[in-house]
Amino acid sequence: MAQEDNRIRISMSDLESVEVTKRVTEMTDAQKIALIRPIGDPTQNSNTNAGIKAILYLTGAGLLGGFIAFLLIKLVLNGVLSAQSEESATFSNLGFSFILAFAIGLTVSILDAASTRIGSKILSAAAIAVPTALTLGLALGAIANFYYTNTMQDIVSKAYEKVAAGESTESVTRWLTSSTHFPRGLAWLICGLAAGLTVGIASRSLKRTGLTAGGGALGGFLGGFVFDFIPQDLEWVAQMSGICITGLLIGSSVALLEQAARTQWIEIIAGGMAGKQFILYKTDISIGSSPSADITLIKDSAIAPLHARIYSQGGRTVLESLNPGLPCSVDGAVDMRFFLTDTSTITLGSTQIRFREKKNQKNPTQGVGRLN
Repeated sequence: MAQEDNRIRISMSDLESVEVTKRVTEMTDAQKIALIRPIGDPTQNSNTNAGIKAILYLTGAGLLGGFIAFLLIKLVLNGVLSAQSEESATFSNLGFSFILAFAIGLTVSILDAASTRIGSKILSAAAIAVPTALTLGLALGAIANFYYTNTMQDIVSKAYEKVAAGESTESVTRWLTSSTHFPRGLAWLICGLAAGLTVGIASRSLKRTGLTAGGGALGGFLGGFVFDFIPQDLEWVAQMSGICITGLLIGSSVALLEQAARTQWIEIIAGGMAGKQFILYKTDISIGSSPSADITLIKDSAIAPLHARIYSQGGRTVLESLNPGLPCSVDGAVDMRFFLTDTSTITLGSTQIRFREKKNQKNPTQGVGRLN
């Protein structure tokens, strides 16, 4: 009887205490890092270069933006012009410049955000991109129109002078055609600049905005420059081809410039989001399943809302867990904090991530701008 009185008795209230519940939760969470569980398709690994996929994605987004711009010009702008009693060249050129910048910039911005597959991030990007594209499309479209109109007037005046001086019509026509390439390219550069700025501003990254603006300007110039080389046998086909090519060049230029300028990035190599890429732009970034995280990893229930952070310390890049019960795994080792080097393999939940950086980077981590 005495021995029974000395037994340790555990009641249901003891099992349901705050301390026990906390320990059980920590053990359960810690187990998630040790057991890599298949989430979604367990065979979903990426052997495709994430950079190439990012380039193709933004190129396609630019192409779609160009096609939408063409439809708006044909259906809306031309409809408005045909309803006017007297067609205005200034209004026509201004409308064309605005639609070109607005449609391509907005389309690329929204599709860029859509690659994250996070509804709140898509809505946030759209909320920024719409007014930005409207404002920049009107402002820079007006500048492009002013420059192009005045430059073309000067070129046409010189053409008349050449005819009056006795030059042949064929010679003047060739001169007139060749003289329009650069002015058109420069005018479309301004429109491309508006589109590129929209993409960068919508991503809320100052460094990325500089890159996308440069890419948009380059793509716009190339598109405008080659426009006159497209056969004009069928006007609407030529116009559609020229505008779509411009959109394609803006999208591809933005993507190529980003890939060329990247110093650090993260590639998802296994898991539900395999093949995605994060380019690092800031000095301190968070990783988790929450939309509020800088890098949002979906399709993995083992990842906490705010799981870990990557930051720069003393010229080195650090990965640190944000949860006591959820250590990180790097190259098979498990701990709360790691220094990262190029090709380090990070495991969070069932997601495997490869950390990449260019060699000889004195100031490695510059934070995350977007998911490609």
